[in-house]
Amino acid sequence: MLLRICLILAIVAGLGVIGVSQFLLKPQIETIITDRDHNKAEWTKSANELTKTKKTLKETGEKLAKTETALEETKGQLVAITGKFEAEQKRANGLQQTLDKTKADLKVASDELAAWAGLGLKVEQVRGVIDEAKTLKGANEAYQAEAKLLVADIKKLKRKIIELTSDKEIDPPVPQTVRGKVLVVDPKWDFLVLDVGAKNELPERGVLLVSRNGELVAKIRVTNVQDQRSIANIMPGWKIKDVLEGDVVLPY
Repeated sequence: MLLRICLILAIVAGLGVIGVSQFLLKPQIETIITDRDHNKAEWTKSANELTKTKKTLKETGEKLAKTETALEETKGQLVAITGKFEAEQKRANGLQQTLDKTKADLKVASDELAAWAGLGLKVEQVRGVIDEAKTLKGANEAYQAEAKLLVADIKKLKRKIIELTSDKEIDPPVPQTVRGKVLVVDPKWDFLVLDVGAKNELPERGVLLVSRNGELVAKIRVTNVQDQRSIANIMPGWKIKDVLEGDVVLPY
């Protein structure tokens, strides 16, 4: 009997505990459930937003890739256009230079035409005038050459007359412009070859001095004159030093 009473009391106490638990824990459990549901909804919302963000990010990346490709193509086109522009600019500069040169040539031609017009000559007369000028120029050059020969003959005749009319031998004058060098030396016969001749107006029997480093070496007389060479002998008593190839010769 006592056992039954204890069991009944235990059951009653358990029911009381359960009732108290239900009364005290139910709000907390409901709060936990509410928080769980709220958190789940927020998580689902975040997951959806994340999926949407990923999709937007993917689309943005694709657009960015397309934009970069378009930018590279634009850069390539810009480089090509810039190259074409520079080429056209150079071509334009070349055309401007050609135009400027053409204008200058045209002005020169116009000035020359005006000059010809001022002469009062027709085009068909110009060739005849040029031919006549060439003929006169050739005749003038021939006269000048003949005059030089005549002057040289006159000088020779004058020297000959002086030699014939004078009691002592007179040395012919040597132009002060004569400058030369000794090419060949024959020390046995005091025989020299010089690099000056008729082109330098060097006369036969002309007297020259041989110098080395500003010092007198010998006095020589020309015995034979060629166009660009001459032959000379050392005058007796005037060999101060041995003459060497390369020594300078100048008028006495």
